[in-house]
Amino acid sequence: MALLASWEAWIFLLLLSLFRSVSLVDAACECGYSVNSTSDIEYAVFTDLLESDFTKIKNFQDDTDWQPQVWELDPEAALGPYGRATRLEAILPNPAVNLNINSKGIYGGHAGLNLLVPRNYTVIKGEKYLIGAELDSARNDMFYGTFRIGYRTTKWAGTCFGFYWYHDDNQEIDTELLSREINTTHTLLNLVLHTPVGGSNLEALPGTFQVAAIPLNSSAEIHELRFDWTPTAITWYHDGLQVWTISNTTLFPRQPGHLVITHWSNGNPLWSGGPPEGNAALLLTYVKAYFNSSDEKRVGDYEVRCNAVGGNNGDDRICEIPAQVGPPKYGNGNGNGIGNGANKLPYFFSNDLARNATFNQTVYEEVKKSEGEKVGGGPGGGAGTGGSKVWRPAAQCSVMLWMVFLVILPMVGGL
Repeated sequence: MALLASWEAWIFLLLLSLFRSVSLVDAACECGYSVNSTSDIEYAVFTDLLESDFTKIKNFQDDTDWQPQVWELDPEAALGPYGRATRLEAILPNPAVNLNINSKGIYGGHAGLNLLVPRNYTVIKGEKYLIGAELDSARNDMFYGTFRIGYRTTKWAGTCFGFYWYHDDNQEIDTELLSREINTTHTLLNLVLHTPVGGSNLEALPGTFQVAAIPLNSSAEIHELRFDWTPTAITWYHDGLQVWTISNTTLFPRQPGHLVITHWSNGNPLWSGGPPEGNAALLLTYVKAYFNSSDEKRVGDYEVRCNAVGGNNGDDRICEIPAQVGPPKYGNGNGNGIGNGANKLPYFFSNDLARNATFNQTVYEEVKKSEGEKVGGGPGGGAGTGGSKVWRPAAQCSVMLWMVFLVILPMVGGL
């Protein structure tokens, strides 16, 4: 009897452990991330995400979501009196001391990633070059999506900040800010769609270029640039407010691409101006990208995890992407709120461990990146990989219980 009692206690503890483990693998957002209201013509659901919180990065070499670029263009190719060169040394992380206290970086100032354009030129092969920085996303399978960046421009005139989706010179969704077009009362946004039916980086078709005046100084505090690309429209936003939209779908890109962030100068007075009179730093605090993947493996992973929960009809199977309203706030943090209150920080699904909101996504802890395990569960892997199995808690619980009844209980009954 004592032995039987010990087996019964063991079974009870096993069942308790199984139920507890089931609760830990519960997940949300298996059927994607939505933008706009369901009644909006531009309502869309995206399958994949890329979230980078630049206020936490200590060593950018550890961030496998982004690929820093190193290249050179001589003055003739750069279309200016100076050549352009990108260098790793122009990418300067300034992680926060403690975001739960304030947004101060370990080197002072606001935490984030600085892309530097030094005031002094550099001589390369006997010619003058201005150094800048470029980051390209490792994911190049983005087709449709909403793309957002937290930024603060430099106070020095003479540089160009670009944030854009890119396939080639004829398939590009572009946002560029010239620091010479920023003053105490306004900032100009240069918005352009380079199309597969004509136009290029050197010219834009009528209706594919817009200069929008924003009534603020973008070098004074953090702001958010955003553009959405859906099957029906390409729309630009600033701090959550719609700025411009294009609905002529014949102009839209037709192939997948990647994200690019640049900060540069070539001294051309017709565009970037410069060189800057001081060391010009563009501050980045985050990138949030929610998009559909053109990769067959990622498409298959999405179908498996969404079908496992019975499709997209149900609570928390599709997660609404929080809309930024006003400039992102970095108050005395509570860790993961929507960035508008004094005690809020910008929201990241990858920080929402309570919901397990990035199940089967390529999201990694801190500096581990491609060597790490996915926060959402499943085996680790490189960019664009997914878990090999997707079990829902109910199914997993059922399998485990049958194992108990078919294997363990007969053993007890034979005692």
